[in-house]
Amino acid sequence: VDLVVVAQTAVADIAPVAIAAGFLISFQSDTVKLEREGSAPALARAVSNLIRNAIDHGEGRGEIAVSVSADGSIAVADQGPGIPEEHQELVFEPFYRVTPKSEGSGLGLSLVKQIVDNHGGRVLMQSDRRG
Repeated sequence: VDLVVVAQTAVADIAPVAIAAGFLISFQSDTVKLEREGSAPALARAVSNLIRNAIDHGEGRGEIAVSVSADGSIAVADQGPGIPEEHQELVFEPFYRVTPKSEGSGLGLSLVKQIVDNHGGRVLMQSDRRG
């Protein structure tokens, strides 16, 4: 699959939702084409889930930036409030939600991790929020 096309398509598909929620959304790639072994639908779902998470928890402002690096990394960055340090390891667990009464099932990030693991990759998180 072409990771650039997968990520670009995910951004295009969800852009109307992001814009309607008050976000700017952008896509950038270090390369025009980047082929890797994998499932395009599964990888698109992982990227979409990350973008949807940014929309759901980004407080309706700022930019959601999706990028593909030449090394095969796909990053989704937002300007939301961040995730407290004590929750950062837990957000990839099934059914875990930082805010228990928030909408959603708590499966989005867990599914991302499972898809990435199935593709031999790893999920990394960076949050400026410490507590």
